[in-house]
Amino acid sequence: MFVPSLVPIQVGTRVYTHLYSRGAGIVMAVYGKESPTTVRSLSRGGAIVSGGSASYDIVFACGSISRRLPEAILRGVQWRIEADKKLASAEEIAFLRTHAEEVEAEKVAAEARAKAEHAAEVAALRVNPDYAHLEQGDDSSGTLAAKNIRRMLKKAFPKVKFSVRKSHYGSVTVRTEEDLDETATETLQAITSRFKSGYYDWQSDCHLTSNSPWQDVFGSSEFVSD
Repeated sequence: MFVPSLVPIQVGTRVYTHLYSRGAGIVMAVYGKESPTTVRSLSRGGAIVSGGSASYDIVFACGSISRRLPEAILRGVQWRIEADKKLASAEEIAFLRTHAEEVEAEKVAAEARAKAEHAAEVAALRVNPDYAHLEQGDDSSGTLAAKNIRRMLKKAFPKVKFSVRKSHYGSVTVRTEEDLDETATETLQAITSRFKSGYYDWQSDCHLTSNSPWQDVFGSSEFVSD
């Protein structure tokens, strides 16, 4: 049975959550008046909650900040309020906040660098004579990917007959009735993998998509099977 924590939460209160790998944090701002007795579970196990009237800004040792976190969530089963630990000082909070700002600034800079590198690779691919036989375009449906896979396979395997079909939106299937040796199979997979934009992210436990420079130029498909 879910029973919310009723301990008072104030600036300096130490908390912990396993969500998003954040770990240990400190409350650095409190908004509104707390109402812990109104927190209720809306699901078995207490993962979904309602109630409460306050919200909190929390800075984490890992370098992230959670802003305006609702009271019901902080008092839920996915968070731990460490009331037995000494309140953090203003100096400790300021140190962690500065650290979080530095981490965020580096994240923004890294994203800018990655974007610039991506654009440079796209520009280079567009004029690379090695790929002059491929069609260029902005397409993630699988149509352009299927066309270019056919062209690359024809060049790599002039004597092998392949069937390359777009079965539905974002899905391309590559088949051949001929037996391929290990080297040929690796070549086939190296070609088809260039166009596959879908992947499984173990950290978030989700299927995601992310286009590479190659896919931005020569097309992509979320699923490519061979």
